[in-house]
Amino acid sequence: MRKISLKRFLFIHLPVAAAVIIYALLPIKCPFKYFFHFNCPTCGMTRAMLSLFKGDIASYISYNPMALPFLSALLLGFHIRVLPIKKRVSEAVIITVGVLTLAVYFLK
Repeated sequence: MRKISLKRFLFIHLPVAAAVIIYALLPIKCPFKYFFHFNCPTCGMTRAMLSLFKGDIASYISYNPMALPFLSALLLGFHIRVLPIKKRVSEAVIITVGVLTLAVYFLK
């Protein structure tokens, strides 16, 4: 496993934390829907994950069944340099999850 400097860690994680805090404080709950007036491919992922944490699998699937794979791929993408996984494998996983997320979006 590769080491990551504190500066690089903060460079990656502070913007994400700031976005989460801003999202929680502003009245606009979904910028994509606010500006384009239709749901984005990740619509329902927060509700899906909350349902999964509660053990309600049926609600999880009805909201967005790609929530867990998408979150996993997102975390993999953020930590691709520090994980002991070949770059080609991790990129293939991220692309596959992205394509499947879009497929579920268009099939809904």
